[in-house]
Order: sequence, then structure tokens, then C-alpha cells
Amino acid sequence: MAAAMTELERLAIRVALEDLNTAFCYHLDHDEVEPLLELFTDDVFYTHGPRRSNGKAELEQVFRSRTAASPRTARHLYSGLKVEIESATHARGTCVCMTFAQNGVPPLAPAIPTLVADFVDVYERGADGKWRIRERHIHRIFVDPANTGPVGHKK
Repeated sequence: MAAAMTELERLAIRVALEDLNTAFCYHLDHDEVEPLLELFTDDVFYTHGPRRSNGKAELEQVFRSRTAASPRTARHLYSGLKVEIESATHARGTCVCMTFAQNGVPPLAPAIPTLVADFVDVYERGADGKWRIRERHIHRIFVDPANTGPVGHKK
């Protein structure tokens, strides 16, 4: 049986997971694919609606496809992170993410959210001490009619 964690240890995990989610939004919004991929385990399972990605190689294709045809400007705002710490190396979490996105370079108009989604995550702390996303499932809650599906999903 695992030893009980102190409040300070639990707080350190929560802060690390907040930093992980903040880094995800930042790197995604700035098309920084390499540091974005470092936020995931090698065997990541990532879903968004009908799109399924298994492992970093497939996920890299998804992230690179976002700007393959034209420049893409996006801002992802997350809030309401709820964390369930299972152990010193495993946790689960949920948060709400609101996305503004359009093809093109800023400034862009109008500023209308294209998506509000729930992120449902499984986190894992590696041997190097870093927390990473092992699973991320994006559940669409509110969708702008012009948002026809996850970017990178081939219909």
C-alpha cells in the first residue's frame, strides 16, 4: 500500500498539473509542436470527437496538420481544473476549455468562441519527475456552427 501523501506533496502535484495544462494551451496556441509533444507520455491516447490518436507520432501529425494549409491563430482558455490525485505518480483531472480559432494571422474578427469542451485527462509522473498527459479526451459541449470538426480529422 502506498504511503499517505502530505498536504504539501498534494499541493505540489496540483501546481505541477496546473502548469502542465497551462503549457498545453500556450504551446498549442503558439504552434510549438516539439515542446507540446513533451507534455505527453510516449504511449499517449488522445481523442477529440471521432479523431483518435495513439502515441506521440500520431499526435504529432495532428498538431502539425493544424497549420499545414495556412497560418492558424488560436487561443485556448482553460478553467475549473478538478484534480483527483491517486498516488505520487498517477492522477486524473477535468477542466473546461474555451477555444477561439481562425485560419489567418491576427488581428482577426469576430472574436467568437468556436468551441467549449471538457478535457478529461489521465496524468502520469515519469521517472524523470515530470508530470505528463497519458490520456486526453476532448468532449465537445458547445460548438460554433462553423466549426465542422476537430482540426486534423479526415472525414
